[in-house]
Amino acid sequence: MGLEVYFKFILSFALILIAARIGGEIAERYLKQPAVIGELVAGIAISPFALGALINDPIILSFARIEHAQFFTAKGSFAFEVGEFNVMQIIAEIAVVALLFVAGVETNVRAFLRQGKTGAWVAVGGVALPFIFGYFITMLFYPGAGSAAWLFMGAVLTATSIGVTVRILMDMKRLHTREGTTILVAAVIDDIIGIVILSVVVAVAITGAVNVAEVVRIAVLGFVIWFGLIMLGVKFHKYVSRFLLNPFKRSGTMPIFAILVGFLIAYLVTLVDLHPVVGAYAAGLMFAATAEKEEITEKTRPIMLFLAPFFFCYLGMQVDVPLLAGAAAIAAILIVLAIAGKMIGCYVPARLGGKLSHNSGMIVAVGMVPRGEVGLIIAGVGLSVGAVSRELFGVAVAVSIVTTLVVPAMLKPFFKRQVASKSEADKPPG
Repeated sequence: MGLEVYFKFILSFALILIAARIGGEIAERYLKQPAVIGELVAGIAISPFALGALINDPIILSFARIEHAQFFTAKGSFAFEVGEFNVMQIIAEIAVVALLFVAGVETNVRAFLRQGKTGAWVAVGGVALPFIFGYFITMLFYPGAGSAAWLFMGAVLTATSIGVTVRILMDMKRLHTREGTTILVAAVIDDIIGIVILSVVVAVAITGAVNVAEVVRIAVLGFVIWFGLIMLGVKFHKYVSRFLLNPFKRSGTMPIFAILVGFLIAYLVTLVDLHPVVGAYAAGLMFAATAEKEEITEKTRPIMLFLAPFFFCYLGMQVDVPLLAGAAAIAAILIVLAIAGKMIGCYVPARLGGKLSHNSGMIVAVGMVPRGEVGLIIAGVGLSVGAVSRELFGVAVAVSIVTTLVVPAMLKPFFKRQVASKSEADKPPG
């Protein structure tokens, strides 16, 4: 095959981006929906389970994996071997890291810190109730699947996709509202809690036991790194500007260097078992406190707008519609409970702990609903360690995709009501 393999990956990358752009344009222009919906639907349409199958190629619009790849040093000596990896998945991860970095830069850091307590309560509520629903409903329908499968499905329902949430809020121009900031805080904390839960269920699936010390280590490191990067930006932003940004201002590459630092931090957090998006968002928050915030945002946003549609289209491509038909009943039940669990679990602490109005509380609750790529990652881990069957994996994919698709339509009425209430309040008395 030679270089033809690499060229096909380039073609697949281009086709996915084109489909995402067309889908996003149709959604925005004709359906008056956020572009992310069109990108997800476009992915479903061109997936290897739909139109992509007509091409009948293992690489183009497919999930070709490179297996048993051997890596060598520059001098030709053997370095290491990787069992398998997916090139398109790597590009999708790069895209979501860019998205979260830009979201972090655009965030009002002081408002973010003000909503910290409320966001923490929302995150805890949004994890506990969905986990209980996922665990017991799976146990009811699949009593022979075992505790590992029940735990994995509970973990899938706890997830909140910060990448999807950020994009939806961006599309609706609500990222910088109090509700948007609360959702972001809660989603980041939710992500850290989700990683801790995932480490527990993987341990149960593989060994049948839980290493409590490892769980505590991941939780503590996650919060320390996340909070430490934010404080670095808030307390030492002048030094961040002087030593990291100023040297690159004359060449005009300062914003590019900032996003490269974001990618570096996204990798570094993986060394302590955190997801790259946690590091990317924290890095963005660090730069959000600097005087160069606006320039970084202006110059890096086009990079994000180029890459982010790929991620959402590729996410849609994971949907195997025929596979879901066999488990439609439990899929429908878990989708309803996934939505209800997040909404109840997040609404109550937002109202009681955050003192938000009913409408604002509902916005926060709905904003925490999408599972997106986080649910898919958890489901994929469950499949890879043999904890869940193909059928349960299909159910988890359905939950992840449907909870993502419905959120923009669910949010719109509450945002409209909020705008209407504000307009009414701004009217002069007469």
